[in-house]
Amino acid sequence: MPLSVEAIETLKTVSTATLTTVLLKKGLRNVWIRGAVPLKPGQPRIVGPAFTLRFVPAREDLATPASWASPNSTRAAIEAMPEGCVAVVDAMGVTDAGIFGDILCARMQKRGVAALVTDGVVRDLAGVLDANLPVWCRGVAAPLRSPASPSSPGSNRSAAVALRSFLMTSSSLTRTAQC
Repeated sequence: MPLSVEAIETLKTVSTATLTTVLLKKGLRNVWIRGAVPLKPGQPRIVGPAFTLRFVPAREDLATPASWASPNSTRAAIEAMPEGCVAVVDAMGVTDAGIFGDILCARMQKRGVAALVTDGVVRDLAGVLDANLPVWCRGVAAPLRSPASPSSPGSNRSAAVALRSFLMTSSSLTRTAQC
């Protein structure tokens, strides 16, 4: 049953402590994502029905383009998310691999998903921020990028410089090898 606009607006004013107490009184004692913080300061409170997922990193030999179209894939889950839902993703606390990046966050935003909440990390920070999807997570995985610092490791500028340096070095090596 979808939440009414009035219910959503009312729930936005209820404190986290109050919601936790209500859940405790109902016997629900372990029902929150641990370690998630706003990816962008000043994000508003978000209310919506939870669309829950558990992220299990794929084995490299099974992660193929064909598997991405599977009904159990992350992409299929995003296509099943109803407008206004909050994607609540259990990443099992894994923080060394991003569970969502710029493309998937942009797709969720386009589909009207209200927010992403996870105990995991995201990747492609600049693109995730550009998607304007409110995100609560434990951090960012590679490539690390600071939108405020275009010369930071992993930024577009340093990547372009590294690529240009590589191409120049490669062509020099090729010419040297041909001599």
